[in-house]
Amino acid sequence: MTRNAQPALVRAFFASFAEGILSAEAERMGGEVEMTPRSVKQVMLNHYEEISHHFFDIMFYPLALLHYDTAEELIDILRSPEVAPTLKAREDLFLHVCRTEEAHEDMVTEYRRNFSALLGGRVMTLDDFFDGFPEGYLEEGGADYTREIRVLTQVVVRSFFAGRKVAAAEGMGGSNQICLYRLLLDTMQCLLHTAPVDMSDETDLTEAFLTVCRGEENMMVMMQTMQEELSSTTTAAT
Repeated sequence: MTRNAQPALVRAFFASFAEGILSAEAERMGGEVEMTPRSVKQVMLNHYEEISHHFFDIMFYPLALLHYDTAEELIDILRSPEVAPTLKAREDLFLHVCRTEEAHEDMVTEYRRNFSALLGGRVMTLDDFFDGFPEGYLEEGGADYTREIRVLTQVVVRSFFAGRKVAAAEGMGGSNQICLYRLLLDTMQCLLHTAPVDMSDETDLTEAFLTVCRGEENMMVMMQTMQEELSSTTTAAT
């Protein structure tokens, strides 16, 4: 697992969950998604307790996939006589999903950073994300990041639609895929780069994704995973 992966996933959850809620609210109002401090604070006010619940539901398996080679390895640990009696609440599972105490502390730190940003009325910006790490800590992505790209894409799609469900959105709004493209362009930078990607306004969507994903192979993994998740979401909604 790369050092970027876990913090990128945490930020992807918060950004996508918040936009899912805001996109649903915008559809009801007949307008565009607008991440104003007031609207984000309202999300926090209306859905404060639900954020931690959905974070656990959505992030448990993605984090496990990052830290373990197989699900059986984690299951054996959770069922072991040493660990099983210590699992008093579902939050206790995160101690083992993150595998090491250091990784768990890092996850908690990123959770608090993102939550604090929402309390302040905004989703954590890319600049704020990258500025939270010492120079040289994060890593540039490559062509062997298939697992990380798949997991991050799953988190983006699932968190976005969880936010829409929380906001009681009706049906599959036509702007959903546009929102997902924007979220993936944004969050993939956290996974595969060490600083925000500089692109001009004239950059077309394909070129932007190729740049952010660092090549066609990574982009195709992302696109395929997104379509799989959308198909699954559509099937579950019918």
